[in-house]
Amino acid sequence: MQKDSGVDAILSSFIRYSELSAVKYDAEKDIIKIEVALNGCIGDKHRSNFITRYRQSIALLHNMLNIEPAYMDLEFIEKSGITIMRLYRANLSLREEEIELFVLLIRQEFASLLVRDDNDMLAEAALSRDIKDTLLKKIKESRQPYQNIFAYRDEGRVFVFNK
Repeated sequence: MQKDSGVDAILSSFIRYSELSAVKYDAEKDIIKIEVALNGCIGDKHRSNFITRYRQSIALLHNMLNIEPAYMDLEFIEKSGITIMRLYRANLSLREEEIELFVLLIRQEFASLLVRDDNDMLAEAALSRDIKDTLLKKIKESRQPYQNIFAYRDEGRVFVFNK
């Protein structure tokens, strides 16, 4: 794992954007999964329009940043009146700008449906750069060849777990 990998970008973004309800890292596949929760079920047309808009916007950003992601997927999962939107991305090519664009598009399209932690304590102060660097170093130097890392926010606090 490189220092400037998607894991570093997603840790910063997870703290910054309360719209992100969960972040998971699969070290074996080197894939990051970003989840956003929405109240209610999203119709097929609304879902299709968002996916098209997202793909066009992200393609333009990738072109501007000269990035070719090895893996990218977006899916919607509907359960019990809640929709979970999942973005899957290859770790090494993921950038903070891409996550920011993803969040901005979600805000524009689903503002009234977002389930988010509005306890906006700007947890960036709590999880400073030194703490993030230490966390990434521990993950990198772990004796286990593959780990699954799970980050979760609750009432302004961020929890990071090994699965």
